[in-house]
Amino acid sequence: MESLLTVEEVAQILRIKPSTVYDWVYAGALPAVRPMTGAHRSIVRFRRSDIERFIQDHTNQAGK
Repeated sequence: MESLLTVEEVAQILRIKPSTVYDWVYAGALPAVRPMTGAHRSIVRFRRSDIERFIQDHTNQAGK
């Protein structure tokens, strides 16, 4: 099973602020997982493979 990254970890990887990570998640631009339900629905995690794919996709777009 793939371990999940926190908002802070993704922010460090992408070199952006955690608030930007949340903005991108809520805009649907960054794939996220919500591992909890109920009172903890605000918890957001990320698969490393999704973040790597996000970087690759956006790096390729920038070079076009």
